[in-house]
Amino acid sequence: MQNLDSKDHKIIYHLFLNSRESLSSIGKKVGLPKTVIKYRVDRLVKENIIQNFNAMIDVFKLGYSVYRLNLVFQYASPEKEKEIIDYFTDYKNTWSAASAKGRYDFTATILVKNPNEFYSFYEETLKRYRYYLKEIDFSQLYEKFGYKHATLFTESSHSDEKAYEYRYTGQIADIDNVDYQILCLLARNSRIPSIEIAKKINMTSTTIINRITKLINMGIIQRYSISVDTNKLGFKPFNVNLSLRNYDKKNHIISYLSSIPFIWEIHKAVGGYDLELSIFTLNFEHFHELMEDIRNKFPEDITNYDYLYVTKIHKTNFLPELE
Repeated sequence: MQNLDSKDHKIIYHLFLNSRESLSSIGKKVGLPKTVIKYRVDRLVKENIIQNFNAMIDVFKLGYSVYRLNLVFQYASPEKEKEIIDYFTDYKNTWSAASAKGRYDFTATILVKNPNEFYSFYEETLKRYRYYLKEIDFSQLYEKFGYKHATLFTESSHSDEKAYEYRYTGQIADIDNVDYQILCLLARNSRIPSIEIAKKINMTSTTIINRITKLINMGIIQRYSISVDTNKLGFKPFNVNLSLRNYDKKNHIISYLSSIPFIWEIHKAVGGYDLELSIFTLNFEHFHELMEDIRNKFPEDITNYDYLYVTKIHKTNFLPELE
């Protein structure tokens, strides 16, 4: 675990809640001057504890369907594995990609506007790498939501209040190419100043601010946050796939899961598993204890679970660039 003090943790937490918040505002909340906040944030970035500042965007409202692919490698040398990982990471429609250990070796999330687009990518993947893929499982994401956790960042109590929620409704927001360019820039760096966005798009900063406000009011920008290396905060990241025996209890199980401070996100999907969880725990023993507690709470309702331990994040939350 990295040597961080309580002030560092509070800075990280406030950036997690709003990574676009001014350093002066964070300083008032933390009790440090702006110059010290800047120094500490720069250090957290340099040490790769804060990996990037990102806007959390409801891609469903942009007309995207979300597919997740889980892969198990076979016969692949380290060089070939890297080639496959680079292939996914470099693909313009890859929203996120990560290496893992456990049930799967690699997981990726793909954004597409129609099933044909996903199938074309899937077929190309098989043509290139089918020999090296022992298993290929995929599902289509329907909903994901996360909570305003303090557990990872501060000593504050856990909050089961939702911080964001994406759900497929079939409704597509009415935005233009300029709005989309703004979203792409904020997805890559949520702290980019409005005046810099204005220069890149050749518009006034007032226009940019008004458009960002509109995108927030439409629910497209759900919030501004950060990606962090949780290992350096003393937590291990896991993805858990739950299979349910009694599907009628799903909402009851979700309600219980939301009270557990180490559960970060809950996903619902078509295909794959009945519920998918993102969890951060102190170590492997803590993870297994947590999962056994959940199974013991619902012995007749949860059939089984499998998991993967996320070892490296290669890409996260980047929107496909406009053609």
